[in-house]
Amino acid sequence: MIPIQRIFGFYVIPDPIKSRSIDLSAFLTETDQKIAELPKSYRELFDLSAAISSEMFINAGDNINQVQKAYDAWKDGFPSSIAIVGEKGSGKSTLIHMLKESVFTDIPITNIDFAQSTWKIEQILSSLGTAFEVSDVNRPETLINAINARDERFVVCLEGLQNLYLRNINGFEALEALWLIISETKEKVLWLTSCSRYAWEFLNKVEGIDAHFSHVCATDTLNDEQITNVIMKRHDKSVFKLRFEPDESTRKSRNYKKRLNNPKEIQAYLKEVYFEELTELTGGNASVAAISWLRSIKKIEGRTLVIAPFQPVNIDSLEILNSETLFVLAAIILHDTLKVAELCRVMNLNLSTSKVLLSRLKSRGFLLENQGAYYLNQLVYRQVLRLLKKRNIIH
Repeated sequence: MIPIQRIFGFYVIPDPIKSRSIDLSAFLTETDQKIAELPKSYRELFDLSAAISSEMFINAGDNINQVQKAYDAWKDGFPSSIAIVGEKGSGKSTLIHMLKESVFTDIPITNIDFAQSTWKIEQILSSLGTAFEVSDVNRPETLINAINARDERFVVCLEGLQNLYLRNINGFEALEALWLIISETKEKVLWLTSCSRYAWEFLNKVEGIDAHFSHVCATDTLNDEQITNVIMKRHDKSVFKLRFEPDESTRKSRNYKKRLNNPKEIQAYLKEVYFEELTELTGGNASVAAISWLRSIKKIEGRTLVIAPFQPVNIDSLEILNSETLFVLAAIILHDTLKVAELCRVMNLNLSTSKVLLSRLKSRGFLLENQGAYYLNQLVYRQVLRLLKKRNIIH
């Protein structure tokens, strides 16, 4: 019998993915606990912030070869400059580490890391002066002359372009100074920089940032096979075997039923389904995928890890966030980190309102804080992005 709701157009076929999703608050509560219960040696295999060997590195888009070509051209006199672009946690720093190990092996390297907002011209000149060992730097030309006067050519690895501006009418002076320094020192210096994806896209619209770089490499374009390798290369270093479990909809599928007589085929099929969903719902971001993988470990039976069906996070609870809160989250994504006073400038808020908004988002698990700078919790990065894109706040 056809349900009366369907006859009148009110019946909605249940979404199997959404039906097994988990509420965001439950996700945040459970994730740390589930990961903490895993063996320390296994957790450490998935610490993507730690330096890794070349055999563990997954090279998205043949980036290393692209940088090698840019370096070769620069050595031949072409004024190359390189930008590494990707979402937070997608492996920008890891790629730079690999480049130092495999490409820039025969040249001096100066490392500069802007971990927090440095948007005033005096701030960036001071930081660059320290890095290049130039004293009393009060204008870009002082640095330019000092760099060009050096006898040897060298590479500058500058990480954190997204922290060199504020989305404010007067918030681009540090970047303007950097563009001048880069353009006037390209023959002496190969500039290698990194920038978060959404800051790059914003700065491209307002500043034309890509015009300052001859080569742009992306780290957040991992496909199904590459995401699988990110996980499996680490897992294979452990002593554990895997057993994937199906969800209810998979059990009822024809593809599953026709493999019932072959346990190996069943496991191969469930593994393929799991990683297809993991790649889609984590956007090819290696760090988000690693966290999701650890959370998928249902239990340990001897030397076997039982992997539950991939469980996406239900973002319905995010829908209740008001517009002001969503714009705060968007500002954090565009800048990577923001302090209370910086958020005031970006959103034209008073100090108390800015402090309340950031504290509230921190208490709800959306933001983390380090030395007064707030940044998005990696556990909710993908969910927040999906909502902001859905609302056309970030594109």
